[in-house]
Amino acid sequence: MMKTAPNDGIAIVLANRHYLYELLQHTFGNEPSSPLFDAVTSDHTRDALGLWLDDESDLSDYLHLLAEVKAALAKDREKTLERLKGEYTALFIGPNKLPAPPWESVYRSEERIIFQESTLKVRRAYLEYEFLPSNYPHEADDHLAMELDFMAHLSKMTLERFEEEKYPEVISLLSSQKEFLEEHLLAWITDFSREIQNAKTHYFYPQLAVLTEQILQVDKAVIQEVMDSLGS
Repeated sequence: MMKTAPNDGIAIVLANRHYLYELLQHTFGNEPSSPLFDAVTSDHTRDALGLWLDDESDLSDYLHLLAEVKAALAKDREKTLERLKGEYTALFIGPNKLPAPPWESVYRSEERIIFQESTLKVRRAYLEYEFLPSNYPHEADDHLAMELDFMAHLSKMTLERFEEEKYPEVISLLSSQKEFLEEHLLAWITDFSREIQNAKTHYFYPQLAVLTEQILQVDKAVIQEVMDSLGS
């Protein structure tokens, strides 16, 4: 959580949330690779998590996981990446039924199918900021990685406007992000996180889902803190 109100403190917080959203987007949206997991297991990521999650959050499991993956990559990079790729494929690509489909509409409709009303609402939110997701049009708009990509995009814009001292625009952008969290990501990330725990494979991504849920919950509070600090 943010511990300082001065502009330097706010700038650090805004930069940190942009880093975390980009990292999560790439991790859920791309097949494991050496550059990606070098970033995931880096000291920068460890420090970012330490800054982001408050004193009540138990980071020990996640930090242990990151250390374990980092050690495994150092010992046998090829074998470790193959294990991560296998888990990623089983969880997010198939061909078998996905244990926790990564689309919001699955968790917002009784039919548990994609391309529902929630998908259109997500698309409208994107259009408001002329945002085109990186995997568009090959993936439904409400894929977890796309929603995280949108938050990364807006968080980057927020940081830029803050550095330009355009505080009314910063507040407007933060308000949009808080609304998107409440109406979309936070409305289904808990269900997704719970269901992915039932997957047969449980090396990295199920734990990442739990961590993502915590990051999103903290971000909602952080956004409000920054808005209050800027006098919204």
